[in-house]
Amino acid sequence: MRRVAQYVAAALAVLLIWEVVSLSLLAVRGRVILPTPVTTIRAGIRDFGELSSAFGASALRFLIALSIAFALGLPIGLAVGFERTLYQTLSPLIYLTYPIPPVALLVFLYLAFGVGEAVKIVVVTCALFFQVVVAAQGAARGIPRSYITAVRSAGASRWQLYRHVVIPATLPEVLTAARVSVGLGITMLYIVETKLGLAGGPRTGLGRFIEYYAFRPELSLAGVVGLSLLGLMFYAFLEFLERWLCRWKHLGGPGGP
Repeated sequence: MRRVAQYVAAALAVLLIWEVVSLSLLAVRGRVILPTPVTTIRAGIRDFGELSSAFGASALRFLIALSIAFALGLPIGLAVGFERTLYQTLSPLIYLTYPIPPVALLVFLYLAFGVGEAVKIVVVTCALFFQVVVAAQGAARGIPRSYITAVRSAGASRWQLYRHVVIPATLPEVLTAARVSVGLGITMLYIVETKLGLAGGPRTGLGRFIEYYAFRPELSLAGVVGLSLLGLMFYAFLEFLERWLCRWKHLGGPGGP
């Protein structure tokens, strides 16, 4: 409940700042530059059906991309970070490809996946995948050797070592990195939803909604608010997931609940 109260307080602060900026621009420029929160909310309610449909399409794409990024990136990152041979072999490849933005390869991705639903998910997945891989690799490299020695001396197998040491030790850092990368993933989602609309792909999602209503600023801004809420939803989901899966991290002490 305390966390919910913090989010509510932050939302009210954003609305207040938004209102002040909107009225200030109106006073300085003599015309509406940034619609007020009330005008934007009314527009969103008026076209709620279309807005909610766009929100659902974007949310589904992001959820699929996030799931694939974790399913592939977590085991690869842990293995590369924990296994010395894999680290020496694959880490240079990861560090070379990690800085490449997926949108820079859109032309080649168009050719490989077309301009349909698949390429949108691929672009967002690539952005999130490398965040997960790099975070998991770094966390696995930082596990104290004493932990590993203690478990091995008890006769643990390789799988038991991963289950009882590697995964618990790295999961908090990986989930934190995933929360931080939500903003990047939402940005990539917006880009592909707008660019693929121009390329002839299906025009669905909040990116398409924002672009389509560019000449109705209050409605376009309602789409931006929807994009913000989408990011907040996934950020809160990953935070909840971390508190559930990594309960020991939040028990007692100054960092506890």
